[in-house]
Amino acid sequence: MLITLPQSDSTAPLYLRLINKIKQQIHSGEIAAGEKMPSLRHLADDLGVSRTTAEAAYNQLVAEGYLLAEPKRGYFAAGIAARPMAEVDLPSAPANTTPLRYDFGNNYIDSNLFPAAVWKRCLGHALQNAPLLAGYGDPQGEPYLRQTLARYSHEARSVICTPQQIVIGAGIQSLLQILLAVLDEAPHAVAFEEPGFTKAEQLFKTAGWQVSHFDSEQLTPNLPPLLYVSPSNPYKGRSLSPQGRLNLLQWARQNGSYILEDDYNGEFRYFTHPISSLQGMSGGQNVIYCGSFSRILLPSLRISYLVLPQSLLPAYSRVKNLYNQTSSSIEQFALAEFIASGNLRRHIKKMRRRYAVKNTLLRSALAKIFGGKISTMAYESGLHIRLAVHTDSTAQRLAQQAAAAGIHILPVSQTTAYADNKPAAPEILLSFAGIAEDDIEPALQELQKVWGL
Repeated sequence: MLITLPQSDSTAPLYLRLINKIKQQIHSGEIAAGEKMPSLRHLADDLGVSRTTAEAAYNQLVAEGYLLAEPKRGYFAAGIAARPMAEVDLPSAPANTTPLRYDFGNNYIDSNLFPAAVWKRCLGHALQNAPLLAGYGDPQGEPYLRQTLARYSHEARSVICTPQQIVIGAGIQSLLQILLAVLDEAPHAVAFEEPGFTKAEQLFKTAGWQVSHFDSEQLTPNLPPLLYVSPSNPYKGRSLSPQGRLNLLQWARQNGSYILEDDYNGEFRYFTHPISSLQGMSGGQNVIYCGSFSRILLPSLRISYLVLPQSLLPAYSRVKNLYNQTSSSIEQFALAEFIASGNLRRHIKKMRRRYAVKNTLLRSALAKIFGGKISTMAYESGLHIRLAVHTDSTAQRLAQQAAAAGIHILPVSQTTAYADNKPAAPEILLSFAGIAEDDIEPALQELQKVWGL
């Protein structure tokens, strides 16, 4: 058996170079499984290294399982199947993709509106709270924030709850993990409004739940016992009608089922007063409410919250200590102070005014540039406008053409068709939150070109 020290990487310590060389020979099969290794003295003499270096290399290889040490017999190669060592390639140059010029995606906000100086003061006060710095935080969420949210959510969204019903976490997905444990004894089936919420659906599927879709205007008794809805800002093109809200709540009561209300951007309604939550309409029964601050403040502020009905609190108390708090205690305390001081309400008013202007600019530019070649389906709430594009193309193809021109848009998946079995017009979402006002018209003019409309 010949073991040599590689000349490359000469700056690495001798014993590490020796370790890597022996690993390579074992993986390649040059040193066979069970083969006896040179003694420490012979290895040191052959390589011209100290016995200490040889022993350090062998000891490390034994610890990692590459060699077996047998008393009075020596060292032997372990039974690792021969295979080439994985090579680590340096990152290659990025593909020749078109740089992003205009972003109509929904993962951004107008960061110029964020009151950074006020937020820094709130964070500074939180950092003076020694117990917050020294612990992992309350698994359910900081009591100060839960008390503040109980008041604020009632004033802003008509939510009826106590601080004990609120569970705080870093984003909706972490909270859904907890909710799955709370609902473990219920039938594992959930239905989402069309077109659904892909990430949440995948989470339920991974947990073994049966996932389906439903039309909130056509409720049937055989629906699953949990319905996932976003009544104030749905992607389906219209807000849930008043009668539809009543029908949902009546269905839940009659069937002893639950509605999971994702109040995504429920604060943002521009031409009428924001619609109250389903949770408030239900009197706090049969509705699990979910709120978030990703779009109200910053996407990087990962704080969301669930409001559990009283009926689910015993189940939550059994599982709450199985989950660590995923949201920063410091940021929770800062958010509580930000809300309690009235800064959140003032910030939302400012955002509504700015987003209302952007909403109007986008709709005006769409009418000017596309005319009757598009139809606006929903625009009165949220941070996006939903459009139907009158073309024989598909939503995915439209998005690909836009991306090739450096424009990010969101295609909407569809299952509906016209009565004559012709496919419905492709639909897309254009978010106006993160794009600059001066970029709206040039971006739409470019879309018109690439789509050939």
